[in-house]
Amino acid sequence: MRPLLATAAILIFAFLATMPAAVVDVDQQLADLMRSRAPQWLLHAAFAVTQLGNFETLAGVVVVVTLWLAIRRHGFELILWLAVTVGTGLLNRTLKLAFARVRPLHEHGLVIEPAYSFPSGHASGSLAVYGLLSLLLLPRIAPGARRPLLLGTGALVLLIGASRVILHVHFLSDVIAGYALAAAMLLIGTAISERLRQRPVWSA
Repeated sequence: MRPLLATAAILIFAFLATMPAAVVDVDQQLADLMRSRAPQWLLHAAFAVTQLGNFETLAGVVVVVTLWLAIRRHGFELILWLAVTVGTGLLNRTLKLAFARVRPLHEHGLVIEPAYSFPSGHASGSLAVYGLLSLLLLPRIAPGARRPLLLGTGALVLLIGASRVILHVHFLSDVIAGYALAAAMLLIGTAISERLRQRPVWSA
């Protein structure tokens, strides 16, 4: 199932990467709407939320979880954690340079983003980091807390992505592409880790 979902995520990314005219039109219309209609309170709320997907915040989470896994000697999970989180970040930066898409005009002064737009690093980073963290926590918490954890993580990731559009520092397709990128990395990473765990050399 995971290989099929990963393939679907890659296809979604590939479709958006071609930037078809219909998608570009929707992107621009939504960006123009946010720039002209978004009230100040919404911009400030989005600014607060978007901090949770900043590079500094996500890097801090990656470092803390890396130390926690290393101290507890969870070597296999540590490799998975670094491969997905760091790998997604590096791939995102590479793709930004490759596509070199200019960001929407944002003049509110709350945030200035000089880097390229496609795909969204906040979207991909938040899904990779918070998503994988929730998966690592699932077997370690009470069964009754697992659904709230997943729902809360999903809501957080969606809010971070929405904040980028509200602040008009990203087009909607940038955010969706970021999610697709991270989803593919998560699905592929966890599928490979599960397969390797089944091998005798990893169970010793």
